[in-house]
Amino acid sequence: MPQMHLPELKKILRARKGFTLVELMVVIIIVGILAAIAVPLYLHYSEMTKVREALGIIKAIKTSQKVEKMRTLNYYTATGDMASTIFLKKGIDLRDSLYFTYETVGDADTFTVTATATAESGITGTISYDSVTNSWSSTGDITERMLPELSE
Repeated sequence: MPQMHLPELKKILRARKGFTLVELMVVIIIVGILAAIAVPLYLHYSEMTKVREALGIIKAIKTSQKVEKMRTLNYYTATGDMASTIFLKKGIDLRDSLYFTYETVGDADTFTVTATATAESGITGTISYDSVTNSWSSTGDITERMLPELSE
């Protein structure tokens, strides 16, 4: 390979400015592939985060129901517009919860807890817990895979 002098090398480097169309197309294709993979993963992650928040609150409501049962021999009911106020009196602050609304219905022997997705959540459906069967159920976009195991 012949040796190039510095002026010739500078001339060659100066002549080549920018990127070729092929190089640009390769970069665009790579970015498109990465976006096609990342966006669905992010959306699923975002959905799971909202569901996990709801599950945590439902578990707090379950605990408060058990405390209520020990104190009064009955489970309590919190539904409709008064639900947030009742939950707050039981030590569960839902004022910052944007993605789900919560209700519980109880009597002397059993209780259920239901979380319903709001429009702000970007998902549809409900999550329910039934104390009789100690089981979880869901509807809408919330799949069974997102729910806790039966032992939880």
